[in-house]
Amino acid sequence: MKRFNFSLERVRRWRDGQARLEELKLEQLAEQAKGLGDEKRAMQSAAAQSQSEVLGQPSIEAIQLQSLDAYRRHTRNRIRDIEIREREAGAAVEVQLQRVIQARKDAELLERLKQKALDAWQVANDREEETAATELYLAKRARTR
Repeated sequence: MKRFNFSLERVRRWRDGQARLEELKLEQLAEQAKGLGDEKRAMQSAAAQSQSEVLGQPSIEAIQLQSLDAYRRHTRNRIRDIEIREREAGAAVEVQLQRVIQARKDAELLERLKQKALDAWQVANDREEETAATELYLAKRARTR
């Protein structure tokens, strides 16, 4: 019998590649979201540290308090901007996650079709082998008579 050949193999490989590509995009978006979280924590830490340094001094001049207040407002605005970007990144991750799920479903559908076709081919191949074995047995038996 001829070799098994899945007629949609190229499509199956392409869909599998597409799913892997979507997964890579998801990883990149998740990494960007994580980076934003790290950036926000660093800003919060730096603001807290500068505040404790200034307020921990035995005497504080008015200009230092003004500078601290300006820095605190600046970091609060930066943190707010980062939080906005974090929400946008989170939404992008959710959208990409849905794309990954759909791409995986598409790839798995073709994989199931391939398996079904392989199973049917195997049954037909087994029948053909059984028929050939039966014919050989009958031919050998007929020759010995």
